[in-house]
Amino acid sequence: MADNDKLTIIDDDAQDLFSNLISFNINPEEVCMGLGIRNVKDPATVKVHSYLHMTIPHFLRYAEAVNKQVELLVEKGVISREPEQ
Repeated sequence: MADNDKLTIIDDDAQDLFSNLISFNINPEEVCMGLGIRNVKDPATVKVHSYLHMTIPHFLRYAEAVNKQVELLVEKGVISREPEQ
């Protein structure tokens, strides 16, 4: 899609999800991203509540968009790329 193309996004029925753990299952045709919640009483247990399936090209575009957003947050001083202590 060209930068000058405009999309109308309708998200009236979109669900809000929370995740503190993300898993990736990858094969030559798709990437399956699992969104889950780690159990605070048993950190070794994760309840996966949603899977997002993407073709490899869509996953690459997703990864590029995430990297651009991270760079924007770093430039604005909101986050740092320094490793956590």
